[in-house]
Amino acid sequence: MGFRVTQQEFLQPAPLDHWGLLTGECVHNMRSALDNLAFALACLSRDPPERPRGIAFPIYTEKALFEKNGRKNIDQLPQPAAELVERLQPFQRDGSPAFGTPDKDALVLLQWLSNTDKHQVPSVVLIAPTEISHNFSAAFMSEEDAAANVPPDATIWAGPLSAGTVLLEYRTKHPLASAGGKFEGKAIVAIQTSSEPQPIVPVLQALNQYVALVCDQFRPFFAPLQE
Repeated sequence: MGFRVTQQEFLQPAPLDHWGLLTGECVHNMRSALDNLAFALACLSRDPPERPRGIAFPIYTEKALFEKNGRKNIDQLPQPAAELVERLQPFQRDGSPAFGTPDKDALVLLQWLSNTDKHQVPSVVLIAPTEISHNFSAAFMSEEDAAANVPPDATIWAGPLSAGTVLLEYRTKHPLASAGGKFEGKAIVAIQTSSEPQPIVPVLQALNQYVALVCDQFRPFFAPLQE
């Protein structure tokens, strides 16, 4: 009643743990860059700051929580800098096509990955490719059986790869006389996020670009020092 193509053990396992450690380092450095920025801004008001352990770059999706827990992290910054930090908060996104929703803010993803990394190595997986090459043939017992199984009823797996994963399943209403073919594809390295695995390289590139963009907003505060 059809056939399945199943992933067995890898002949040469990918170094997922090593990639996870490298990813954790990247996430930690990006999150630390924002906290270091907040500290440098606080030093513009007082060097060294009066309460250095109370300085951080807050990231909040809800204004109420920002007021309760986040604002105190920037109360040692120059007032214009603190106001800019607040304007960059994810909760400022209003759901419009131009600004999107708070949960889609890149800082939220960075915060989630950073908090996860504090307790465990980021989960890096291999996911099935979006483009695969397969060439299968199936022969039925009779022409009537073949006609009754058109169009084909098949499912292709696009999630994380592991031993035992069914890559392709072809289901039929009648028994097959024979089946054959081949299946080829390239796996994509992905990182587990709060919602689903996402390709790791584009995610890290996007986070790096956004963190740089956020930091660049504060460049005018340091311009007098550069001169």
